[in-house]
Amino acid sequence: MKFLIFFLVLPSILFKHQLFIMYYLNPRLAAEIFDGEYIIANLDTGLYFSVQGLAVSMINFLPFETKDQVIDLLANTFPENSETIQKELTSILEELIENEIVLKDDLKTLVESKSNTLPIKYVASRFNKYADMQDLLLLDPIHDVDEDGWNIKNE
Repeated sequence: MKFLIFFLVLPSILFKHQLFIMYYLNPRLAAEIFDGEYIIANLDTGLYFSVQGLAVSMINFLPFETKDQVIDLLANTFPENSETIQKELTSILEELIENEIVLKDDLKTLVESKSNTLPIKYVASRFNKYADMQDLLLLDPIHDVDEDGWNIKNE
């Protein structure tokens, strides 16, 4: 009997600090909100991105444990647009993951996300990817400076 109790109690002790899959914003990116639009720059690839509408709220809820957790919350906030919101946010989250803006990691423990308020108005979500300044962002002379001075990019 003691043996059985041990195996019933042990898992709850061992998995008290269980690991979760967590979605979070890539810390290597430069990201800021300007006039309700997220502008995200990846200085490693030279690409930058624009996220608008309700998707900005989704990013603000990072980190989160499951994508459905936040997408459902935002979709249920505007029941008249719920189906559209589900499709928009699922598609944009897939783009964010594909472009390594949002990372998914099963080795991190879930941390409490900051307190966020739900939006009061539905604004359609949009995701745009830009490469027009890729050469300039990759050149990045400020970060490439060493003791010899600024590097000059050779063509």
